[in-house]
Amino acid sequence: MLFYVKQGIKTILKQGIKVWYHTVGWFRCLGITMTSNGKVFVSFRDKYKGKRCFLIGNGPSLTEADLESIAQNQEISFACNIIYHLYDKVKWRPTYHFISDVIYTVGLSEDIADSIDTTLFVNRDAYREMKKKPRNLVYVNCINQKKYFVSNNILAYYVPAQATVMTFMLEMAMYMGFKEIYLLGVDCTNSFTKGHFTKDYVPTELDEYNLNRARRTMNRPNMTLEELGEYRRERSIMAYQKIQEYARKHGVKIYNASRGGELNVYERVDFDTLMDEEKMHGYNTL
Repeated sequence: MLFYVKQGIKTILKQGIKVWYHTVGWFRCLGITMTSNGKVFVSFRDKYKGKRCFLIGNGPSLTEADLESIAQNQEISFACNIIYHLYDKVKWRPTYHFISDVIYTVGLSEDIADSIDTTLFVNRDAYREMKKKPRNLVYVNCINQKKYFVSNNILAYYVPAQATVMTFMLEMAMYMGFKEIYLLGVDCTNSFTKGHFTKDYVPTELDEYNLNRARRTMNRPNMTLEELGEYRRERSIMAYQKIQEYARKHGVKIYNASRGGELNVYERVDFDTLMDEEKMHGYNTL
């Protein structure tokens, strides 16, 4: 009985929060903002209307040469999570950085604050848990749902995919007005078995914490890291499909420039050919 009472209270509270966020989003759409964070957030609306950008994932296919090509071509790029582990090896720096995983922001708070200088976007849950907040920090309201969907108004809130930060990046790229979005290093493979662009990407203790948390919330006490990775991979593909449907309706083209991998929702393009063509035409987006 007590369990159902608690669930009922949670449902009521969630609905109340959703109404409040919709109200906040409505005011922001009218140019009325109530916080300094809201004013900064609104300033990004259609900032790059009609332009293109590169969204960088941390998959095993990503190379240092890829990032240097983006830097040389002066492309606008988004990066995420712990990609700053490559900063001592490349001149490239992302235009914007994104983190949505609360476990990262808690366990790596000091590291994040000391390593990221560019504008960092996080969701409100992660923002609240950050022990040390870096400069140029912007947070976005979020509502956790079992099923991911694209928010029609990210000024109000967005729904974390609970599988990948890339959905957050894609929604923000569309909000900023980009009409061509290229994914790179977004392999969509099992991150616990295939890994990332570098070994020891995440400290072992964070992986274990992640697994134990998933075991509790999903009521699967014997779940393995491999099973968790596959679960998240499947969820991410479903989320990418919903984003593709949304993008098509709004005239946004999303391409997958990653080498290999298992993400086939978006049209494939060859990254090296793309960069060579732009060098020939002297193209840059800044």
